Amino acid sequence: MKRKSILVLILATIIIASLSLVGCGRNYTRTKTNNNFTGNNADGSPNVANNPAGTPNTNAYGNANTNAGNNIGGTNNNTTGTSGNTAQEIGNSLKYSATNFRDDIVNAGYNLKEAANSKKNYFTGNETDYLAGKDIVRVYEYNSAKDLEGDINRISKNGLTINGTDANYTNKPYYYRKGNSLIVYEGKEPTYVNQFKTMYGNPLIP
Repeated sequence: MKRKSILVLILATIIIASLSLVGCGRNYTRTKTNNNFTGNNADGSPNVANNPAGTPNTNAYGNANTNAGNNIGGTNNNTTGTSGNTAQEIGNSLKYSATNFRDDIVNAGYNLKEAANSKKNYFTGNETDYLAGKDIVRVYEYNSAKDLEGDINRISKNGLTINGTDANYTNKPYYYRKGNSLIVYEGKEPTYVNQFKTMYGNPLIP
């Protein structure tokens, strides 16, 4: 009889010890609401597992758990920000050549011819001249935006002089910018003026 009592006591001790070990190994609170889990370890550290929808768990203090894999649901939790560049800045950074100018005008339905022996080198960019109808269009290509902006700043407010020197224009030119190029239209044909406005916006010199 005494032997049976000892065996029962040993068995009870083993069961109590086993329950204590299990409790220590899984000592955390966990609730489930609509398949979304919030969990917290006993020491206050956050669980690393994500909810099925990809939203991070929160710990007992209400703070979101940190986990690099929060896009289980197929969506990226990082917000997509805008670069801050304006449309004008993006347009100014484009590579735009005299060939691009020619192709754009021809594709718009206008005839364009290269003008021979007409270069004036009013600006430092590489000059290519065309005839739009009877009027000259000069395209100056630049290697850097800084050089182009420097030349634009040399144009007087009335558009007739460049860096203080009279350019001997018959008419006040229309100045436009596209990417790395300065476009100068020396005519006043409304058809071309309207086309250039459609392609390049308002002239640089009103």
